[in-house]
Amino acid sequence: MNWLQHLRKKWDDWCGDRDMEMSIRGHLTSNGYFGHTAKFEAVRLVAVQRPGWLQVYRFEVTARVNPDASADGVASPDADTDAPTPDPLYHRLFGLVREDLRQNLSNVRVFEAESERKELFDRWSEGLICLRGAKGLANS
Repeated sequence: MNWLQHLRKKWDDWCGDRDMEMSIRGHLTSNGYFGHTAKFEAVRLVAVQRPGWLQVYRFEVTARVNPDASADGVASPDADTDAPTPDPLYHRLFGLVREDLRQNLSNVRVFEAESERKELFDRWSEGLICLRGAKGLANS
């Protein structure tokens, strides 16, 4: 039974879209996290515009803070290499991805507060078909 639960969780957390996953990881890296080791959860399509070119996805991610990165994600040149390594710090982030497949554009945003994600979702999903219920972000 534990194996089935593990398999179900793995399926639920699977992104399934390599380009989108790489966009998210790149965004995290450029914003001061170790994006390549981030752990994704609950990646879901939550809004779409017919015929499907414009899509909004939600996700949650646990990402390790890069202590050597400045605000723009680039390692600072004067980082002391002899200093003791601090304990890793992880942030739980709530994100949205807005993909426009017609123009091959992907816009990724992450927030530390779920309410901020909801606010952006309300703007991005205006006029789109939204998923409701426990898996969506739209009000029922």
